[in-house]
Amino acid sequence: MLRTTLSTARRGLPTIAIAGALVFASATSGATAALVITGKQIKDNSITTKDIKNGSLTTKDLKSSTVSALQGATGPAGAPGAVGAPGAPGVSGYQIVTATAGVAPDSGGEVTGSCPAGKKVLSAAAELANSYDGTAVDIDLSATKATAYAYNYDNTADTLVIDVICAVVS
Repeated sequence: MLRTTLSTARRGLPTIAIAGALVFASATSGATAALVITGKQIKDNSITTKDIKNGSLTTKDLKSSTVSALQGATGPAGAPGAVGAPGAPGVSGYQIVTATAGVAPDSGGEVTGSCPAGKKVLSAAAELANSYDGTAVDIDLSATKATAYAYNYDNTADTLVIDVICAVVS
């Protein structure tokens, strides 16, 4: 048992020595950072083009007045481009159609708003004019009309209003 422990320790010694050397090398590498030359230590006008690596300077390294001086005159206008493809068909003839219907107290009601000929329903919204009771809107499959439904839970009659947005869709 003792012999196995000693042989294992001997094999680990080179590993420990290498690790120690690496720790020492990394601890002394900070000293090289102190040897960096700063701009204050360089004599004015002593750096020339030969001393600067090509492509290492950007406009951030230059004064704004120097950057402005580097800009030349505006060149001539280029030739006009080719005519683009025609755009997709659009929407025209936007119109809001409003329809109303009375709804008796404690009962349901409906009202339909229809678009003029040649126009389609884009959207619709409905409300009971004098209450916060909910409404529902159904747009017909033909997209030419919309119907609003509501139930009036109040003790007084109310008006169901639907606003239908219609337009020519090509």
